Amino acid sequence: TCGQTREHIILSRGLGVTQFVVAVNKLDVAEPSWGKDRFEYIKSLILDFLKENGFKEKRITFVPVSGLTGVNVSKEGNMEDEQGWKALRRWYKGPTLVEALDGFMPAKREFEKPLRVIVTDVSSEGKNVTVRGRVVQGFVRTGDGIVVLPVGDGANVVNVERGKASKEGASPYSFAAAPAPNNGGSQSAEKHVDDIPELQNCALAGDIVEATLSGIDPARISPGCVVCHPHISLRPKVKRKFEARVLVMERLAVPIIRGSQVLLHMHSIDVPAVLNKLVSSEKRGDAQPRQNPRVLTGGVTATVEITLSEKLVIEESNECKSLGRFVLRRGGDTIAVGLIDKVLG
Repeated sequence: TCGQTREHIILSRGLGVTQFVVAVNKLDVAEPSWGKDRFEYIKSLILDFLKENGFKEKRITFVPVSGLTGVNVSKEGNMEDEQGWKALRRWYKGPTLVEALDGFMPAKREFEKPLRVIVTDVSSEGKNVTVRGRVVQGFVRTGDGIVVLPVGDGANVVNVERGKASKEGASPYSFAAAPAPNNGGSQSAEKHVDDIPELQNCALAGDIVEATLSGIDPARISPGCVVCHPHISLRPKVKRKFEARVLVMERLAVPIIRGSQVLLHMHSIDVPAVLNKLVSSEKRGDAQPRQNPRVLTGGVTATVEITLSEKLVIEESNECKSLGRFVLRRGGDTIAVGLIDKVLG
């Protein structure tokens, strides 16, 4: 549990990941080949560290695999290493790697919140502009009026296309293969989204969407922009300063001090920033937080004030998770992950 694996686990915790599949690779070259003892030893090391970082054991799945020969990566078939499959199946009765991934609990889709679409790609088609991205909350329909932030330009949605997931070939562990809940016998509740006519030209929270916009200059839109509701009370804030809770990486080469210059990464953008105030810090096991610390060392959680070099579309993490999470980097290394508590100005 050192190095990159440790860092990825801490990053995942800070960015809101709650479910894990741990692929234990190269068991085919262990001594003995496909040995259960080696698998259980690795599992015990990683599981302890995951639980220390707040992950629930029931949401963690360990899967033995061989990436080179394909053993237990997907369903048995066209087996290059038949002996490996047989050796593994003597003691392992769980899912393949693909089945374990299919078994993730689906995230809650926040349809009821105001529209937020984070743009990841832009292309122009004649007088119209096509934007691609993910609907992080709310929904967007053909004919809707929208506003693109941070520029603040309005536009009309002339077409909406969204990604579609297929249930064909779903594994027995997959939620896609599970029957819809009865909900008191209501057939309408069992309908698939694609079967509802009113939603044919609509993209909902969680969908990858490709929306064609009219009435806006293509030069005004770029990856990192946010498409939102036109009413001013339903838009996110466009600000430079905020207060946040951060988790400092344990393997920190140089402590963080007030005035430290960092690179803030949020969804698809990177912006220079300064930690202009260290409000408080706390180590695991401390009775109470330390106010106005001079430095932040590895492994502490802290409340800080951050000022960006330019205005960004940001929100408190309890209002919009995707616009309230960030990573701080310095000199090419990740030094902290954080959640926005309060937008200041």
